[in-house]
Amino acid sequence: MKLFVPHGLRRAGLAASAALFLHACAPNQDTPAPVVALDVSRYLAVGDSYTAGISNGGLTRTGQEYSFVNLLARQFRNAAPNASFVQPLFDGNEGSFRLAFNGYSPTGFLQAKRVPGTAVRRTVLLTSPCGPTPDTLRLLKRSSTAGTLPQNLGVPGLMLSQIDVIGLGNEASAGSTPVNPYFERLLPAGDNRTYFQVLSTAASSATFFSYFMGMDEIMPFVRSGGTCGAIPSSLPMKRAAKRILDVLTANKRPGVIVKLPAITSIPLLSQGRGTDVEARLQAYYKDNLPLYIETPFVPGVSQRITDRDYILATALPRLGQPTPVQVGSTTLMLPYGRDSRNPVRDADVLENTTEMVYITAAINDYNNFDPVPSNASTVFGLAGLARVYGLPLIDPTQNSRLFDAGFLFNNVANSISVNGVVYSAEPVRGNFFSLDYYSLTPRGNGLLANSFIAAINRAYRSNIPALDVNNLPSSAE
Repeated sequence: MKLFVPHGLRRAGLAASAALFLHACAPNQDTPAPVVALDVSRYLAVGDSYTAGISNGGLTRTGQEYSFVNLLARQFRNAAPNASFVQPLFDGNEGSFRLAFNGYSPTGFLQAKRVPGTAVRRTVLLTSPCGPTPDTLRLLKRSSTAGTLPQNLGVPGLMLSQIDVIGLGNEASAGSTPVNPYFERLLPAGDNRTYFQVLSTAASSATFFSYFMGMDEIMPFVRSGGTCGAIPSSLPMKRAAKRILDVLTANKRPGVIVKLPAITSIPLLSQGRGTDVEARLQAYYKDNLPLYIETPFVPGVSQRITDRDYILATALPRLGQPTPVQVGSTTLMLPYGRDSRNPVRDADVLENTTEMVYITAAINDYNNFDPVPSNASTVFGLAGLARVYGLPLIDPTQNSRLFDAGFLFNNVANSISVNGVVYSAEPVRGNFFSLDYYSLTPRGNGLLANSFIAAINRAYRSNIPALDVNNLPSSAE
């Protein structure tokens, strides 16, 4: 077993320090208390899509290999060669469906096309809770680690509200209970264990952990423009997080946790800020036409967009395109969103009076709730749990710097430079976000891994080396 023996804090080299992003610190202490040693010989990663390595809208072997947790484990191995990290890798170039670059619309918005998954072994049509079109469950080829659990327990699409669902990883349950195909491929056939049970088993041998979970609880509501999926609620999220962290921190096991990024820092929304999009369209069409959205709760009635409304980036290429609209007894071809009779439909926009309020409130409470004083009935957010457990906390919304480093997530939106390479929120060309306007490129994952390294080094006084992110691929394709 190889141990990191901590020593005094030191600055990393130029390439490393330029790549350490996000404010991270141990709760309530500027200088962490010394520890005897940090054992990362059995690292366990717990989370959802980001942890799994989703990129370009799907999970592939390349995406898994460049997931931030695998990059972090690689750095662990550089300092501790005996450290292990087993992933549920796809074979060869296989994976689920993904997106591929398909040029730009005439108005300059990114377009992508869907590429079928090569690891899909069976499809099941299920009744959709959101409309008449059936949902397609794509079951994937089982991982070679199914007999022994992997150390990367990132499961795309996994909600905190689903951690106790029996049969979540059993295809026989399809149609009666939710089935997650990414969880199903981690388990032997016919396995009814819950995610919490699997997590508890895997944690028993872990020496260090990371926890980055909760975005997939929010994203179904976001991606549907608030028309499908449960309205995000922070209370069940906080309760589930506490149960998971109770297991992960047992016997004072060290680890690191991450707050969720602000939803408006994700390009799915930031690329579609209302008045910015309106101005961009006016510049393209050389006119002053307003941009209209449906009035909340009144389908078909329009109102002018504001700077606090967000059109989903996936809908941007369709703006201004003529679409048929029934006006009285006549069908007219009207520009989508640029005529009050053809407003941007509710499923393509998150408006500021209700939907954005729900999302922002849920994320803020899940991240930050830490009342002082508290009592036995208090349900803490991640900040409170980090304080209770004495864990380092990464906060993607902080603007403060660590070791004279730059910024991440919120600040990527304003463009940052790492050793001459520019990172911005523009998918693909900005080097950070991938084609789905949400997941990260290998370089983006490298920056995220370095933020973990900064947190670990500061909190545990270790000297884990940072990645040179500019040497990573700019795409997981």
